[in-house]
Amino acid sequence: MAMRFLPLTDYLQVTRASTTNARTETGVIANIDANQPVFEFDGEGRALGLRIEGPSANLLRHSSDFTNAIWEKSSGVTVQAAAGQAPDGSNSATKIDFADGAANLYQRVDNLASGANHAFAMWMRAVSGTADITLGGVNGPSQHAVTLGEKWQRVGFAEVASATSRYPKISTALSGAGASILVWNAQLEAAPVASSDMISNGIPAARNGDDVMLDLTTGWFAPGAGTLFFDLALPAAWQGIWRVMQLYSTSLNDDHLDLGYDSVANQLRISLRKAGQQVITQSLYGVLVPGARNRVAIAFDDDEIAVATVNGVLKSPGGFALPRNFAHLRIGSYGGASGFLNGYVRALSYWPGRLGDARLMELCSGNAA
Repeated sequence: MAMRFLPLTDYLQVTRASTTNARTETGVIANIDANQPVFEFDGEGRALGLRIEGPSANLLRHSSDFTNAIWEKSSGVTVQAAAGQAPDGSNSATKIDFADGAANLYQRVDNLASGANHAFAMWMRAVSGTADITLGGVNGPSQHAVTLGEKWQRVGFAEVASATSRYPKISTALSGAGASILVWNAQLEAAPVASSDMISNGIPAARNGDDVMLDLTTGWFAPGAGTLFFDLALPAAWQGIWRVMQLYSTSLNDDHLDLGYDSVANQLRISLRKAGQQVITQSLYGVLVPGARNRVAIAFDDDEIAVATVNGVLKSPGGFALPRNFAHLRIGSYGGASGFLNGYVRALSYWPGRLGDARLMELCSGNAA
């Protein structure tokens, strides 16, 4: 059975009402236009894949202007704007000098959801050598130690907000030693893990989610049996139910095949709907690993849906015929409105038939040719 090998961009349709920021192949963070796919790279220029993120907001104000009065500082801190090249290539990095002792710089943030997860992230580097910095202040007087070198790195933490007003803080509380660092764009989100940079001015900055879809009506997708394989790079944490993919006809409320992940139950789940009726809703007990690459395959035919991971092949009960009218493939969200992947699709492959279990296991283990 031949694999349909196709350039993803030939059939990719991305809807995102806002611009977004991403690291390019040159290592510089650049602005990506609305409704354009985001293919991101790491600091060494290696491809991370197609990024799919949900909507979010940076709750900090003046997130990259640390000279603004909204950033309060102790007497042992001096701040110098435009002190060097920032991760976006501009001369907008800010130099912060901490005197010996527990010097600190912080911003008060109100209207947080007390008891909910919040993620803080910030670009930092030492001016020279190394520097020991402490981050915290969302969950009470929390303290997270970070050691910086002379390369830019995005550091941070995630924790529960202990009150509706909190004080995300940069300090030298743990080391007590003086430090000189460069910083760029601090970010606080109501999320279990930080997402891409949103730069705020006087008000919090927001970003729309990535609605990613492939058109199946151009002849490359065959009705009936098939296999889809996804090579995913997943975030370090997640919440709720997020989606790997949905095949559907005209809307997600009619004929569809849905593959998602329940992060509370920590298991994969499938849904099959046909002719207005729910045919299958099943949890498959397959576990994915946060913060790592995960390979997932879904093979479908009349009377069987099989989902494979590196740990095995999980199957549905039979007694049904597949819909033959799938016209769209959505990946990484539920209709572009919820359940976002918040990670990367590194590869997507399709076969016009149900691959055998042994082949599915080869794909998911990374041993397939």
